[in-house]
Amino acid sequence: MVDFLIVGGGIAGINVAWQLHQRGSGFHLIDTCKYNSATSIAAGLINPVTGRKFSTQWNIDELIPLAEKTYTEIGHFLHTDFLFKKSIFKIHKNESVVEDWLKIKSAQPVSAYINPFPDSTSYAKYLDFRFGAIGVYPAFHLNMVLMQQQFYAAFSNCILQEQLVYDTLKIEPHAIYYKGNSYRNIIFCDGVAAQKNPWFNFISFKPAKGECLIIEVPNMQLHEIIMKGVILVPIGQNTYWVGATNTWNDLTNEPTQAAFEELDNGLKALLKIPYHVVAHKAAVRPTIKDRTPVVGRHPEIENMFTLNGLGTKGTSLAPYYAKQLVEHIFNGTPINQEVRVNRF
Repeated sequence: MVDFLIVGGGIAGINVAWQLHQRGSGFHLIDTCKYNSATSIAAGLINPVTGRKFSTQWNIDELIPLAEKTYTEIGHFLHTDFLFKKSIFKIHKNESVVEDWLKIKSAQPVSAYINPFPDSTSYAKYLDFRFGAIGVYPAFHLNMVLMQQQFYAAFSNCILQEQLVYDTLKIEPHAIYYKGNSYRNIIFCDGVAAQKNPWFNFISFKPAKGECLIIEVPNMQLHEIIMKGVILVPIGQNTYWVGATNTWNDLTNEPTQAAFEELDNGLKALLKIPYHVVAHKAAVRPTIKDRTPVVGRHPEIENMFTLNGLGTKGTSLAPYYAKQLVEHIFNGTPINQEVRVNRF
């Protein structure tokens, strides 16, 4: 009998699997491995300063060290670097944003992660920052696709490369049965598919479609993450990730012309030099109506758990909540009240 069956191999599932591996627990992870999920097209950012009010992200002083430690350990285990420490340049879009920033700056101490915008001389030929900018440090970029690929390869004997059909699971008090295998526990990290999950479909999901572009800018050398309406993330060899849109109507994985135009217009307002679009991607994020993840044990089934709804901050939240969930399973450590399953 295997200790755990993990359903879903995105950022949540991989972090859960890593926590279990560190404890010496056996697991199987079931995923289609098609790399077209919300995880695989996401920017993979950890940004400590968010929103129009330049606020520090919730619990970031704990999230950053844990995320850095976790992804670094995974990288060492897989002999590949996935996590890169970066600066973010948040460029003011217009005078109104500048006024808001000055009011916030004068009224209260600003986030410790905000620092002065560096010498802009080297960026003037690339970027339009006529209204100024602020710097944010440290931030991080996680190469999610590479981490997924390397993780799946390293644990190939534990990966079931297929789509789970929920009604093929047999749930009993002391065991879970699936295709001839038996498991002591099951953890659903199944993203938007959870809406069709007969055990967790009571969760109030509000999925959001996100789209991004991959562009080449042959004559631009940037190492920092740039934010001005769109987010520009360097991913190597003069190539950049650009995103992301947010819609709730069309929940397919098909890219749309409307999103392309939104991102393209954002790029035109940011860049002073030509660029070439290499790819246009779309996926659906498993967000929840109250914008808070859901973590913990099923209300009636003792050996069934979930970690879902991490949203746009999944890179920073996944190590924290995966660790909390696994410690809850093994040690009875309490789950944070705001994310518990029983709130639904």
